[in-house]
Amino acid sequence: MTAKQRTGKILIAVFAASILVATACTSGGPAASGAPTATAAASQTEKPQQGGRIIEGTISDIATMQPVLVNDTSSGRITTLLYDTILIQDPKTGEPAPRMATFSISPDSLTYTFEIKANVNWSDGKPVIAQDWLTGLMAVGKSAKTVRKSNFQDIQGFNDFKDAKATTITGVTIDAANPKKWTVKMAKVSCPAIIQLIGYTLPTQVFGKYVTATSKPEDIDTAVENTAPTVASGPFTFKEWRKGDQVILAKNATYWQNSPNVDEYVYKVVANQTAITNGLKTGELTFGSIQAKDLADVQTVDSVKVTKYQNLGYTFIGWNTSSPSATGLADKRVRQALAYGIDMDAVIKAVVFGEATKQVAHHVPVQWAYPSVALEPYKYDKAKAQQLLKDAGWVPGSDGILAKDGKKFSLTIATNSGNQERETLAQVAADQYKQLGIQAQARPEAFQGLVTKLTTGDQTLEATIIGWSLGGDPDPYSIWHSSQIPNPATKVEGFGFTYFKDAAMDKAIENGRNPTDGNCSTAARKANYETFNKILNENQPYNFGYSNNVLAVSQKSLQNFAPAPFQTVYNVQEWWIKK
Repeated sequence: MTAKQRTGKILIAVFAASILVATACTSGGPAASGAPTATAAASQTEKPQQGGRIIEGTISDIATMQPVLVNDTSSGRITTLLYDTILIQDPKTGEPAPRMATFSISPDSLTYTFEIKANVNWSDGKPVIAQDWLTGLMAVGKSAKTVRKSNFQDIQGFNDFKDAKATTITGVTIDAANPKKWTVKMAKVSCPAIIQLIGYTLPTQVFGKYVTATSKPEDIDTAVENTAPTVASGPFTFKEWRKGDQVILAKNATYWQNSPNVDEYVYKVVANQTAITNGLKTGELTFGSIQAKDLADVQTVDSVKVTKYQNLGYTFIGWNTSSPSATGLADKRVRQALAYGIDMDAVIKAVVFGEATKQVAHHVPVQWAYPSVALEPYKYDKAKAQQLLKDAGWVPGSDGILAKDGKKFSLTIATNSGNQERETLAQVAADQYKQLGIQAQARPEAFQGLVTKLTTGDQTLEATIIGWSLGGDPDPYSIWHSSQIPNPATKVEGFGFTYFKDAAMDKAIENGRNPTDGNCSTAARKANYETFNKILNENQPYNFGYSNNVLAVSQKSLQNFAPAPFQTVYNVQEWWIKK
């Protein structure tokens, strides 16, 4: 079986779990559908003009410039521009293709071979070599803060390395005759492996000192270069981070795919989504994503163009099923009541202006794993919600507030401030839950702090409205497998912040990831993911909310901007400003 045949079977269709991140902006994740615009196609025939700067608008500052530590889309945007990847997912199909390296897969799907192209170099002039990929892998193993360890756990020897039982990773072998070539041996068949093995290629001359045999986790986690990188392999190099304001990147004059046409890339933090819209209208911003409520207004502006496509991700309300304060969330009847008790169809019409698809499962419509089996749609039904709450022992007191065992049902719904769409959703949800007799309130807070609370398992959070920016392979392991639940006591971080666990769900995830018969066909994996989605649909650890349409707005002067289903800035070195 050829590599192309193999990958075609397993990878049609999320930051893969390797790039899966929480999103601050409902329309800010990787693209989910769409095609290059007519303007972009036409500009290919023109000679690019040099100079100028790209200014992208965002409502959330970054947290890190170290790809191993990225948990959010803002940080992910910057690391994508600084650190190139060995492979890239095709912007339209999601299938892996060579980027910095070529690849092949053995017939038994247990050995992966990579070779970095001869002309690929770091911005300091040193060649990118196999050891740099291994340095990134070792950084994952060493780090105490990364949530990426599960991506690599099937590599032979990785688990021993991360558990400090070994000082090397036995499954990785660098070719003695070619420092740009290496092989990775898997302990068992892993269906999402080729996407996850994209990994993180870090300059050994910078980060090697943090991943030695005697290095401690805090060495890589607190490295000064995590927030002030000195060497890059991507189209841009780091220039300045003005915290809370902007990140400024300069073009990499020695970039192996040719130096970008623009001089700088600025990631500009603004107050809220309205400020992004206003900045696009005035020309202060080069591109950004807008809210649906602003679409009609923006479409009247002659200087911009709108590219619309469905997001490869979704916005959800996550329930802390082990909350010590909102104890009712431990009962699936209560969570089902909360699903029936909010009119999500009306929310999509009123809050998202119809620019979204209701979700009742984890996978989204642009993924091949999107369930085709019938699932409970949870249409708004106040009477059913009230009955479920009664069945669970929650009855109204004299003040109309539900209570059980002498404790009133109170619920605080957190979300990221500045995202007006989510703030509105949180308020609507609180208002509708009050009609059920729940003391509900919305509480916006800073995005980066919210993500940290979630991934570290902060039990003060009862419910959270946030979003996922999913990856190219539909493997849900890093979010939903019980091993990914954060543990504050042991300082283990993870994306399983609902604390929901189910043995049958774990098994379905494992079968879709590591089938014992080696069958990674789409049909076999989808069958497992339908079992997985049925369990989630019944147990409702999330109200799965909706998957937005991305409304990407750019200045018409920006040429070759062509966001596609699985990539946004994949061709940034080709962008140019038409004067």
